[in-house]
Amino acid sequence: MKHCKSLFVLTSLILPSCAGNVSSALSSSSHSEESSLAPLSSESLSSDVSYSEISTSVASSEEIIDMAPIDDEIRGCFRYFNDLTNYGESSKGYGLVLDRYTNKALASIAATGFGLAAYPVFVEENLLEKEEAKEKVSKTLDTLLRMQADESVSYKGCLSHFVSRASGARSGQSEISTIDTAILVSGAISAGEYFGGEVKEKAETLWSNVDFTSFIVTKNGKSYVSMGVNDPQEAKQLSPWDYYAEQWMIYILGAGNPNPDHRLKSLLYKNVTRAKGEYAGITHIYSWFGALFTYQFSQAFFNFKDYNDYKGNNFYENSILASKTAYEFSQTLSKSYKSFSPVSWGLSACDTPLGYSGELGSAPRGFDGYNSEQYQLIQGTIAPYAAISSMPFTPKESYDALCYYQTIPALNDPAYGLRDAFNLDFRGSKWVAPDFIGIDKGITLLQLYNYKNPDFVSNLAMSNDYVKEGFINNEFVPANAA
Repeated sequence: MKHCKSLFVLTSLILPSCAGNVSSALSSSSHSEESSLAPLSSESLSSDVSYSEISTSVASSEEIIDMAPIDDEIRGCFRYFNDLTNYGESSKGYGLVLDRYTNKALASIAATGFGLAAYPVFVEENLLEKEEAKEKVSKTLDTLLRMQADESVSYKGCLSHFVSRASGARSGQSEISTIDTAILVSGAISAGEYFGGEVKEKAETLWSNVDFTSFIVTKNGKSYVSMGVNDPQEAKQLSPWDYYAEQWMIYILGAGNPNPDHRLKSLLYKNVTRAKGEYAGITHIYSWFGALFTYQFSQAFFNFKDYNDYKGNNFYENSILASKTAYEFSQTLSKSYKSFSPVSWGLSACDTPLGYSGELGSAPRGFDGYNSEQYQLIQGTIAPYAAISSMPFTPKESYDALCYYQTIPALNDPAYGLRDAFNLDFRGSKWVAPDFIGIDKGITLLQLYNYKNPDFVSNLAMSNDYVKEGFINNEFVPANAA
């Protein structure tokens, strides 16, 4: 198997050609002339895999002796951001990152946030010169500050989820999103701490302009931050963040905002439901859908490892437990779906044969719609980023999954690395998503690097004094003092 020399990697992976046809979605994908995307074919997929010498132990970073598979995917992520970011010198959308490969007009502010945090990684990996990267970040922040001042795309400093890659204008009826703005600001802070100077100043200005206090809603007598507003003019509040998920960064940013008038009270953090559940003998605080990304996004930008919250919860440890549970849940599903195996696991929001779904996840979870016919059809869909982005939490299982995914030619593109998802038995056929999604490549990149260079990205923001205040104001305490 290419590159994989680790002692835990399987010694025998038999990948026979498929007899069936790949879904028509594969042949209909459109690629620009500059892309080197490999064509998809039925010979590219395998459903019958033999496994030998499977280890169930969890690896330490020292035990993974071959970084080549990790480096390959990091370079693929770099090409995504390098090729699909708007670097038009006179463009109003300078620095905005495509939401997904196949839509060349649409950018997302979350993908742009991941891109901002990625620049330090690209410098450290010698993929970009530091001064070039610094200039690109600075000009991107100029774009974002201009967008914040535009009331057609911004409300109280929060931006439209989707925007025009060319101009930064709001796309259609896209909502003003608190979580996507939080990802954007988190990435800006990370870049600001790395490059310093005017980049740090611009990042903190972007942050200080965000007023999460204008998004407070009430449900059952408790106050929460909402998911945003429907429109920057009408400003109808959306549903509350009332359940544990990926939004932990909102409370850190809100409670530590450089502008005291925009600071959230710790009550907003404390009111969020933290339900505990058990699966396969593992108990942890779970998110509503149990999607793996909900345990990864905030962890990628902020290092919760050394902090317990006011109830003694350590959310780094919680993400380890959630990742282990996700692995065990996938092993249970392997009895019913060909996609799952000891080296193929993880459920999370992704493209599916029936379109994008945010419902895929592992038990325990609050969602109870998994018995529907449509859900059963797509449950065999695996998002490679899900397992890979848990690399800091489950290194052995995540590494073996990465190595396995890279052996599937239809899934592993020579330019951009792993595609968004695959399903080995959808209605008797084998399907690979034709697309790459910016936020999924982004979380993959940050978490692989948080593993390779331990906590590099998640420690960047932790050096910011306002971030430290965000932890303190939400009553987090050092884990060794709890």
